[in-house]
Amino acid sequence: MIVKQYIKDFEQLGFGMFVHFGLYSKLGKGEWARFCLHIPAEEYEPLQKEFAPKPTWAKELAEAAKTAGCRYITLTTRHHDGYSLYDTKGLTPFDSMTNFGRDYVREFVDACRENGLIPFFYHTLLDWHHPDYDADFPAYLKYLRASVELLCTNYGKIGGLWFDGMWNKPQADWEEDAMYSMI
Repeated sequence: MIVKQYIKDFEQLGFGMFVHFGLYSKLGKGEWARFCLHIPAEEYEPLQKEFAPKPTWAKELAEAAKTAGCRYITLTTRHHDGYSLYDTKGLTPFDSMTNFGRDYVREFVDACRENGLIPFFYHTLLDWHHPDYDADFPAYLKYLRASVELLCTNYGKIGGLWFDGMWNKPQADWEEDAMYSMI
């Protein structure tokens, strides 16, 4: 069996950190809070007006990871609640730029690089917020790919991407070839 170089490179990184960070952080109940606590969208969405991490959050995270011996950090750039920690360039107003004009992914990437850490991105496949996820799945997949493309093009070289969230549409055509070709 031939092992691809990027897999070998990842295996050599060893210890890393996976960070769930988003609107749900305001609730202190975990990244599934909206779903598990049955919080309606009209109650959950206003959290974006309150979610303003202190300016040093990314620096402190990267320094803590480095001190712990991590060589990389994976950040949830968008979790299932649909809120994006990055500038979606108008794809959705449910992002970190809308209320505070901050690109938290940029802050994260810069802090990782300043500390010699490799940034990785997690991005959800499913979306509890975007109306096309249930109403027009092919249109949703175009939105999803456009979102991931922004992560691939706006932050320089990253270590890689993590995805999950296909379980509630297991028979759907997720057009994985189109996603991975774009990446």
